[in-house]
Amino acid sequence: VPACLLSLQEDLGLDDQACARALFTAAGIGVVIGKNASFSGARGGCQAEVGSASCMAAGAIVEAAGGCPSQACNAAAFALMNTLGMVCDPIGGYVEVPCVSRNGMFAVHSFTAAIMALAGARCVVPLDDVVIAMRDIGRQMPRTLKETSEGGLAMTPTGLKFRAGNSASGS
Repeated sequence: VPACLLSLQEDLGLDDQACARALFTAAGIGVVIGKNASFSGARGGCQAEVGSASCMAAGAIVEAAGGCPSQACNAAAFALMNTLGMVCDPIGGYVEVPCVSRNGMFAVHSFTAAIMALAGARCVVPLDDVVIAMRDIGRQMPRTLKETSEGGLAMTPTGLKFRAGNSASGS
């Protein structure tokens, strides 16, 4: 969220007060997520971590761009909806791969969701329902796909090279 807002601040000359308002919007969306689902990859998969961050950033971008609350909610719903089912599969238990690149990619995703909402697109599924779907998907997701490094990319031949105790670990 801060990276997206810093980008807007640098590119559009957004002042600190506008950034603070956008952070409040992101925080409000975060409250909805926190009360109804989870931010934890261990509980909900990467959809809960990166998806929630992208969702909050999309709403913040809309606020910073002068959009209305319904547009912020539409942007947030678009962003979160398109991360549903994303597993948390850190290679070797480290956040470098794929977590860091996912955060960067989904920052761009946040901007796209905001642009769609600001252009008047309405998400068919409201944000509250998308959050509940994320919670339910996280509950149904196997433990191996939730921050255990026991599934997904972590179990590929390359991922296995980075397991603790392996000579390739940390390189």
